Amino acid sequence: MAGKIQHPGAGVRNLSRHGEYLNINLRVEAGEVVSIVGLLGAGRTELCLSLFGMTRPDAGEILINGQPVTLHSNQDAIRHGIGYVSEDRMSRGLVMAQSIEDNIISTVFHKVKDRFGFLSETKVRDLVDRLIKALTIKVSDPHLPVNTLSGGNAQRVSIAKWLAIGPRLLILDSPTVGVDIANKAGIYGIISDLAAHGIAVLMICDEIEEAWYQSHRILVMQKGQITHSFLPDSSSQARIAEVVNG
Repeated sequence: MAGKIQHPGAGVRNLSRHGEYLNINLRVEAGEVVSIVGLLGAGRTELCLSLFGMTRPDAGEILINGQPVTLHSNQDAIRHGIGYVSEDRMSRGLVMAQSIEDNIISTVFHKVKDRFGFLSETKVRDLVDRLIKALTIKVSDPHLPVNTLSGGNAQRVSIAKWLAIGPRLLILDSPTVGVDIANKAGIYGIISDLAAHGIAVLMICDEIEEAWYQSHRILVMQKGQITHSFLPDSSSQARIAEVVNG
């Protein structure tokens, strides 16, 4: 990855969508990892889908670099530097039958074309090789289909696809679901590295322990609202679990 990115990060102000989430206020600074924990149905994924332009909020503002933006689609989100690693990588995050290379460049075709408008083999190779190396994706040939990879390596490809856009904000929805224990540590290392390079990271966590170890701040979402905020250094996992389950 390139050097540290300098920008104010991202956030939302008084964001609401009927039946899903209500009056959400949050910010994620550049270089910060903020996790949202909560029970199933709390509205966490629904909020993130609006941040990625997949659904429209009824009220409130989405902020990038401190400025309000309007997201009519995920393409608008991408143009504003927002990436979204879906929990369901097999049906929404990746095209499993396509090659590793094709998946990685799928978000940035415009960046890897030559002056005649055709894909540049050199640009494609340079981008894909750089991201495979940066994320230590274990693959013998980037032209192999993603479905030949382990769960951990497939998730790295999913992250690489969004790193290709040079994100300001990267949303990770349950990033270690379907990843074996051995590969979880590698994913955690990638998340820490993203923050170290100045990317604002918003993560949905199903495991409080995961959020506690990975995050600068932990938000609790209940019934569509953010009800509590914790700093891992001054809050125990037991206390956070008590609030989530209470």
